[in-house]
Amino acid sequence: MKITEQEMIDECRAICGDAHVETGNDIDPKYQRDWLGKYPSNPFIVVRPDSTEKVAALMKLCTATKTAVIPLGGNSGLTGATQAHPDQKAMILSLERMNMIRDVSGDGRYMIAESGCIVENLHKAADQAGWMFPLVFGAKGTAHIGGALGTNAGGLNVVRYGNARALCLGLEVVTAAGDIMNLLPALKKDNTGYDLVNLMIGSEGTLGIITAATLTLVPKPAAYATAMVVVPDMEAALKLMNLVQIQTGGRLEAYELMDQVIYDLCVNNLDHVTSPFDYSPVLSILMEIAAGSPDDVKMHTDGRLNLSIQLETILASAFEQGLADDAIIANSEAQRQNLWAMREGALDAIQKHGNWVMSDVSFQVADLPNAITDLKAAFAAVAPGPFCVAFGHMGDGNLHAFARPYDEDPKDRPKEAAAIKAALRDTVVKWHGSISAEHGIGQDKQAEMKQLKDPVAYAMMKSIKAALDPDNILNPGKVLL
Repeated sequence: MKITEQEMIDECRAICGDAHVETGNDIDPKYQRDWLGKYPSNPFIVVRPDSTEKVAALMKLCTATKTAVIPLGGNSGLTGATQAHPDQKAMILSLERMNMIRDVSGDGRYMIAESGCIVENLHKAADQAGWMFPLVFGAKGTAHIGGALGTNAGGLNVVRYGNARALCLGLEVVTAAGDIMNLLPALKKDNTGYDLVNLMIGSEGTLGIITAATLTLVPKPAAYATAMVVVPDMEAALKLMNLVQIQTGGRLEAYELMDQVIYDLCVNNLDHVTSPFDYSPVLSILMEIAAGSPDDVKMHTDGRLNLSIQLETILASAFEQGLADDAIIANSEAQRQNLWAMREGALDAIQKHGNWVMSDVSFQVADLPNAITDLKAAFAAVAPGPFCVAFGHMGDGNLHAFARPYDEDPKDRPKEAAAIKAALRDTVVKWHGSISAEHGIGQDKQAEMKQLKDPVAYAMMKSIKAALDPDNILNPGKVLL
């Protein structure tokens, strides 16, 4: 179907209302950039539907006119997955108005949330119902659940609760053709053919548009015990993690690795953070365990929770075994929040220093000591300047290594920046890791994925894309080349 640009705009206004369609110079600048300011976006139209039916109507229109559609959530992604190329004449389909929580079931331990719900608002709704939605990451105050599912986001609690995929029981999806696929029922077991829910999760809007999700709720721990522990080396960090897991019966909620560079960046660049130590540890761990029984939250005669005493006992054993050199245990909620503010504000702290070559890679947890050793040697060989190879979610093997050759903008040091990226790729290949642990592929890692992915698996992904989106209108130019 051939229609003029103005006719297309009029059709979108008829579906969404005049106030929720922007074109040309009237497009808000927030739709014209990514979060990092790395990828400009040039949509010819922005639409903001408020229902699944309107999303379906827009998709039918775009299929008929062969118009590219880029679904947009909170725009907090880091790989350029939601930007429109100027030659695409693309529509940005913002799901920000689809922000209703349709249902919260305490008995069923699930909630049904629309795609535009901000993750932090889901935390609050779950808490009010007496449960917890455990998907937690730094951008929780802006990220939408649809985007988090689209990238299979990870975060701080993956070590216990898993990635976004593990927390999703069902989806409502609008297909490229404009059909609505309802797989929302909260079934923990459903072996009726292919797992289409998990196919959509992590597809970054290239196979369908997630409009709602059924999400798992978990028991809300009655208390936490939190500590920052200085460790002598990576081998000790790994052994300490396993010690904590064994001693707590798997109640380790988070195990975050921080080397001296990221520690100093956080302390120096985050005004709301107080340094836990009066020095800069070379290697430290932020760990948190959760209460698992009523006895854990009983108060000791000295005012401490039994849970805190349990953590102290574990750390005392760690000191005896040479697995820890120093430790600070949070003795109040304010102290706990200070430790978490340091970790959750890490990306802001990094950016306040300048631009870096950044990464999101993963390794088998047991390989982390060797992989970090290799990364450190490789980065040091490229050029002097600050770099960090030991930062991230150690509990699930996810590192966010970054470097700044000569302490200059990587754009001004393209040769060195390329060498850092090559070192990351080579180390990932050597240790059979992944070039994308939780941020997705977007535009940033397409070539690397095609090069490194098993060729049979890559061909299968291309076939799936062609079958579900034959006209390549769903987020074209992303994920696959």
